[in-house]
Amino acid sequence: MKRRFLSIVLGVCLLIPSTTVFASEVEDKESVGVESQVEDIHYLTEDLTRGSKKPGANASVHNLSKSNYNYQLTDFGYRLYTDKWLTSSSGKISVSLSNFKTIEEHPGATKNQITFRLYDSSGLISSSKKTVYGGSASTTFSNVKSGKKYYVAFEVPTNGNRYSGKGYISD
Repeated sequence: MKRRFLSIVLGVCLLIPSTTVFASEVEDKESVGVESQVEDIHYLTEDLTRGSKKPGANASVHNLSKSNYNYQLTDFGYRLYTDKWLTSSSGKISVSLSNFKTIEEHPGATKNQITFRLYDSSGLISSSKKTVYGGSASTTFSNVKSGKKYYVAFEVPTNGNRYSGKGYISD
């Protein structure tokens, strides 16, 4: 009787790890599908090539009619650019900024202003200077031509302060 009981207990003990492995494999397979739905975020910073210069003639194009251009502004003190050309078929381009904060502050320096600038391949189209309230600001540029390529610049006063923020560009 004891031998039969021990055999059953041993069998159950051997079965538990294999079900754990099976459950782990199923969970791993399910999480792969979720990862493919994560939105692309463009990290723009003055220290890297992404964001420190306007997009080149051969830079890729992001169609705002298909999806938003999500960005993260990282430790900057003057100007950052989108790293891709942007197109829109709606006749407008909207820029939204959130979580804007001063990460290095100099006494007496302005710390709540940002200017959004819209450019095409021939130069500046429009600019919009905004005062940031509660870490957020936004603007909309109209008269955007369908099929034409644009890019956005984010500019802060050059006063020694360093900033960060995130947001998206949409049509």
